[in-house]
Amino acid sequence: MVLGNRNENLSEFKKGKLRSFILSLISPITNSFKRIYEICITEILEVRNKILKIEKGTISEEAKKNIEKDISELYLKHELYNIRKESYLTYHEQKDLIDICAKCLTACSSFKNRSKLFDEPSNDFVNKSIIELSYLSSELKRYDNEEFIQQRIQKYDYLFQKSSFPLDNSQKRAIVTDDTHNLVVAGAGSGKTEVLITRTAYLTERAPDKVDAKKILILAYQNKAAEEVKNRLKDRFSIEEAEVRTFHSLGKKILEEGSKISGKETPKLKFSGSNFNKEFSNYIDHLFNLRKTNGDFQKKIVDYMRLYHDNEVIKSQEDFQKKEEFYKYMANLTYTALDGTEVKSEAERAILNFFISHNLNGERVKIRYEDPARWMMYTDSNGNKKSPKPDFFFPDYDIYLEHWAIDKNGGVPDWFEGKNASEEYKLGMKRKKEKFAQQDKYSLVEIASYEFKGEKFEEILIERMTKALKIKYPNKDFKFTPIPYDQLISRVNYGCKESVRGLSFNISRFITIAKTYNLPPESVKQRLRSERWSAKQEAFAGIALDIYELYENELRAENKIDFADMINLAVKELKENQELYRNSFAQILIDEYQDISAQRYELIHELMKKNGGCKLFCVGDDWQSIMGFSGSDLDFFVNFPEYFDHPARTDLSVNYRSCKSIVDTGAEVIKHNRGSHIEKNTFARNTTENPIKIYVSKYNRRSTNLYYSQIASHCVYSIKHYLDDGYEPKDILLLSRIGKNLKMKNMLMEYAKTQAVPISFDGSKNPNKIPFMTVHKSKGLQAKAVFLLDVVEDLYGFPCEIENPDIFEPAILSRKRDRYEEERRLFYVAVTRAMNDLIIYTRKDSVSKFIHEIENKVTFYELNN
Repeated sequence: MVLGNRNENLSEFKKGKLRSFILSLISPITNSFKRIYEICITEILEVRNKILKIEKGTISEEAKKNIEKDISELYLKHELYNIRKESYLTYHEQKDLIDICAKCLTACSSFKNRSKLFDEPSNDFVNKSIIELSYLSSELKRYDNEEFIQQRIQKYDYLFQKSSFPLDNSQKRAIVTDDTHNLVVAGAGSGKTEVLITRTAYLTERAPDKVDAKKILILAYQNKAAEEVKNRLKDRFSIEEAEVRTFHSLGKKILEEGSKISGKETPKLKFSGSNFNKEFSNYIDHLFNLRKTNGDFQKKIVDYMRLYHDNEVIKSQEDFQKKEEFYKYMANLTYTALDGTEVKSEAERAILNFFISHNLNGERVKIRYEDPARWMMYTDSNGNKKSPKPDFFFPDYDIYLEHWAIDKNGGVPDWFEGKNASEEYKLGMKRKKEKFAQQDKYSLVEIASYEFKGEKFEEILIERMTKALKIKYPNKDFKFTPIPYDQLISRVNYGCKESVRGLSFNISRFITIAKTYNLPPESVKQRLRSERWSAKQEAFAGIALDIYELYENELRAENKIDFADMINLAVKELKENQELYRNSFAQILIDEYQDISAQRYELIHELMKKNGGCKLFCVGDDWQSIMGFSGSDLDFFVNFPEYFDHPARTDLSVNYRSCKSIVDTGAEVIKHNRGSHIEKNTFARNTTENPIKIYVSKYNRRSTNLYYSQIASHCVYSIKHYLDDGYEPKDILLLSRIGKNLKMKNMLMEYAKTQAVPISFDGSKNPNKIPFMTVHKSKGLQAKAVFLLDVVEDLYGFPCEIENPDIFEPAILSRKRDRYEEERRLFYVAVTRAMNDLIIYTRKDSVSKFIHEIENKVTFYELNN
């Protein structure tokens, strides 16, 4: 650029005019600063040498040319963005341009600071260059793309009109916003997939920066979702060349293309069917059943059952600031035995579990915990009559067993709160022993806590019980024997029993999650050794790792991989093969980004590195992140800027599906997930406020059959009422947190048959039948009326107690998760499937905490018949 009269140039520039020859110079800004600095240093040294001759130096033509070139190209970029509005100025390019201004200004300032060494024309050049660079820097810093966005929205309105519904301003903004990294934070029913599809069309239509459809990669999570995107792009916009894939499909293609380049054979898949998850789960179940015949493996399961209720990591004194706090914590700890009995110490649990898991002379031992011994009644210092409760009573033999919390010297544990408590405990021991000494009917077996810590605790217990039995019954022999594995399963409480039944399924989840974090069995073992875990977590991990290692050995022996391996190996292939997929994509669009996992993130990250200038567009709803069981990690969404820096965020806040009362209730649900979601506003386009109905059964936990009968009857009758009022089966959804609750399912089937209400219980999509399905399967669906069953505090309730995510933590490389956060998001999904009416069923004595959290948004009704 010929600088000439700078003031005139600036004036012409501000009018939006540039000399025609400048437009012909449009090219990427080159990095000429190193050369400028070299020239500056050389010239300054030369000038210094000439000082002795009292001569004024000049800035060389080469230095002027480099400075002029950068200023010219900065002007052209500024015109491109600020005047012609031909492209979106990304954060990264804006920063680069501002940095160029700053570096060029630094070069000019180095001349200005030595102005006395240069002649007048040189100083004039420097001063005018600084004016122009300062102006450009200021203009670039204040530029914000808003005018560009509005112009594009107007220009491409014809594309937005092709949507199946009118797009709102937020949706249009999301479509045209085109930073390097883009995050669209959506709400339920806000049309996020529609935005992704329309953006694809916009990218291929826009000018002058249109994108070749072949350079667009769209990633979905399920085959069904990918097919839907393909069909909508083709039918609505005639776009067929965009690459639409699932992550697994892309991983497979990367491996195939990598094999062609390297000449290696493409790894074969262990499971090649359309439903990998089911095939994989069934195969793990097969391996589990084979291993279950092994005695050592059975012992691992029994150990897990014994620790089934130990959900917490037991704290040590170092975890507390004051020892009194630790003592209080220890005194309040409880432990649960195999049959569900809650006891006060680990030793008491071990004692009770021993008698549950052993027969005496081939028969089950009857045992009662803390049964009041009225024959030992006494009057305390306040004149109140009290009956002591010895730890264990064996009614068939009139034997009591006391576990004394004492050490070898007769002292009580430190965590007994204060001297008074200690003395009171010792007084109680003394009083009980005296009562036993004063009668002949009942015998007392004693065992102390210090003996529990030894390796021969069971031997001591057997020896003392057998001795007491022989004294009472000298003519009989007594022998304790471990009961068979299957018999033990029948004796444990319902929750533990169901957990054991679901072990193989949970093992398959554990393996899937470990693989999404690229954790082989040895890495998981290392985590177990180096970090603190609950006893239950360690016990489950021991079982899961046994199967995980067996499964991995089989894969290696067969030279095969599974779907999780496919993505991990694709990432490895991209890292090792420098040319693979280089410059293949200009835009990567991802649907349902809230379900991203560690391995999928790594795949995207590598593709972005391979494709310089590629833009990333991610759309999702963190409030609907419910795929933790398959390895998804919400942190990648909630903390998006930590993984893809300085993203442009657009919110889709309007819910086009549900009425206001349902949208507001959904927001109320998520409000209780503190810190694990993105704050956002949600608004209902439909301002109707239909009451959300909660029907409460009067039957309690002990009347399970009556409860299921009552809610099934009322639900089916209500559905019939909707059908009679003109609703079609497709207008109704029938949901449950868990689909395998057979009692409830059978009741529904029975009443549906009696009332001739068409309900489908096999999961198939039949437009002439009302689908009964789990909440997980309902994601993405909607209905005018939604019935949500069994929202109670129970094993198969909502939140579901049978599916405890804590056991998967050793396979997860991220923050520890609140066990109720994902359950609450799942409840949010259930609530927001409803368009007009939401009907929820619960039970009076076990109303779910989730219902309590929204009680100000709902109307309660009591079921009386």
